[in-house]
Amino acid sequence: MADANCYCYSDHREEIKRIALFIARSSSRNLQELHGDSVAMARLMNISLFTLLLILAFVSHGFCDDFDVSVEEYVRMKKYLASVNKPPVTTITTKAGDVFDCVDINKQPSLDHPLLRNHTVQLEPPSFPPMKKLRPSSYISMMTEKDDEGCPLGTVPMIRVHMKDLLKFGSVENYNSKYGRSGYQPLGQGAKHQAMTINVWKPVINTQNNEVFSLAQLWVVNSGPVRNTIEAGWHVYPAYHGGSTETRLFIYSTADNYATVDCYNVKCGFVQVHPRITPGMILPKVSTKDGTQEEITISVYKANNPRHWWLGYEDSNGYVSVGYWPENLFNSLVNYANRITWGGETASLVKPGVTYAPMGSARFPSEGYRKAAYMRNMKVIDSSMQYVDAPSNLIPSTPTPQCYQLGDNAADVPTLGPHFYFGGPGGTC
Repeated sequence: MADANCYCYSDHREEIKRIALFIARSSSRNLQELHGDSVAMARLMNISLFTLLLILAFVSHGFCDDFDVSVEEYVRMKKYLASVNKPPVTTITTKAGDVFDCVDINKQPSLDHPLLRNHTVQLEPPSFPPMKKLRPSSYISMMTEKDDEGCPLGTVPMIRVHMKDLLKFGSVENYNSKYGRSGYQPLGQGAKHQAMTINVWKPVINTQNNEVFSLAQLWVVNSGPVRNTIEAGWHVYPAYHGGSTETRLFIYSTADNYATVDCYNVKCGFVQVHPRITPGMILPKVSTKDGTQEEITISVYKANNPRHWWLGYEDSNGYVSVGYWPENLFNSLVNYANRITWGGETASLVKPGVTYAPMGSARFPSEGYRKAAYMRNMKVIDSSMQYVDAPSNLIPSTPTPQCYQLGDNAADVPTLGPHFYFGGPGGTC
């Protein structure tokens, strides 16, 4: 992927004068040619004025970051922001600077999806399979720093999207895609899955070396005839979150093998129902080397009647149903999943000198407990809607062992139960 041309204004006043003079001279020449044609003259003057105002808007916004966008794309971005940033009942700003709009639950942006017209929000699943935790978690997670804070009854939190977030990606499509833009190469590893407990880390993403993100997640997949996926876990993704390097809860889904029908979090189909726990929120506690291992438990399961896919989240405060993907968002995944995967993934821009971000704790599995990232308590749901242990014959995948590895040290910490370690320092792969 070639570097995009981008021109940033260093002195707004001088640039405005230069642009205005250029428009005036151009208009003067055209006015001489159009003398006597009052309609054409009026149109030209309106076009010139609109162009100047638009350029002034770009200059004052400081739009140039990573991409120079066309006027048409800028207009599309404005429309997109209007569609996802719904009028709030109230607004919550966290200490980290995130802005959450508490939006009427029946007016959240996902319900604008063409497949969800006239959709009736289901506030809780008809049933959910019980998951027995093998060890109590000390993890405390919340959208804000106070236990009693959250969105008012009847509203749900929607993290606000800013124009600067979109401009970094160059287009609305890039912003919604899995890897952010064309030219990025994912690296990862996995085995089969559907629910898990995972320790949370904060890998350092070097954006100067074109590193994009690092994540740990589960994939629920039906591979054909068109691949559908539901993905959930934690990630560090600075470009997507306004430069934030914090670890966040995230979800992702695609209905057409990552082509166009896909996006992160609550922007295009996922129906949020919980007033506080939401994709995009910061996970305020992370694990430390040789110290406390902070955990979350994530589950994705299919309910019956209706057959929505529900997202469950659990920490020391208990289990909550965060929301769901309505069944009619998918084609092949509407009935069942034929592949479950657990693991990590990173992405970087493919160009000379690129490095790949650390995965997990940035340490290889051989270092073991309190050093390496792990997943444990892996479960799948059987036909009787009960969680059972994942099969023992999971298929490992380590495409870049010089950067990331898998380790099955099931006997090193008996209290963890079945588990595996994963990750590594990244680097030149």
